[in-house]
Amino acid sequence: MPPDDLLDALDTLLLSQPEENEGMLLSEFDGFCAGLVVCPEMIPPSEWLPLVWGEGNDPGFETKGDMQRALDLVMGHFNEVARSLTPQDIDYSPVFIEIEATGEVLWEDWVCGFEQAMQLRMDAWEQIVESPDEEAASSVTMMLALYAIAEGTSDLPDASVNELTERAPDLIADMVVALNWWTKTFASSGAPSFSAAINPSAPFHGTKVGRNAPCPCGSGRKYKRCCGAN
Repeated sequence: MPPDDLLDALDTLLLSQPEENEGMLLSEFDGFCAGLVVCPEMIPPSEWLPLVWGEGNDPGFETKGDMQRALDLVMGHFNEVARSLTPQDIDYSPVFIEIEATGEVLWEDWVCGFEQAMQLRMDAWEQIVESPDEEAASSVTMMLALYAIAEGTSDLPDASVNELTERAPDLIADMVVALNWWTKTFASSGAPSFSAAINPSAPFHGTKVGRNAPCPCGSGRKYKRCCGAN
């Protein structure tokens, strides 16, 4: 399936989830994936998948086949974001919402997704802030500043908020690349307190789940007693 068709299918899947669960939509999930990939510590899918589906944590799939197709779409997009940030071939581009009538680019949902990923390992991000790499450290600070703007809680002057709001679509990709470089550099140096968010040579695939591992659907049960039940 072509990349654009995969995005459309993923968008349809996320839109189809129960509204009361307040699960992620496409742009938010794309930001979430970026935050997971560039995080200095690996976060397993069994931990973050429930956040995709929302508060109910029950996507409500009717069949195992429906669930598997959903997992393939979700993990496929995660792997695509990871691939776009591999050091050998970086071609990263965030997925924003664009209003066709005006051409306005809405980046706020994306940033909210990235911040949700940050919340899973805040100590790790704090180490970036305290590192001597000024570009990576400022990228963390700026990402949080954009999140505050998106949430309407920023204490910056109105002029600064307006400027950042306008520049955010152009700034975000550069910040992700800077954070990715920091993470991959520390991971490749063998520093004991850091590990790459993904292994580019062996990305996660939803079809390979240990029978006694947590089910990737996020139910909290073992795979053999959930989606892997005979």
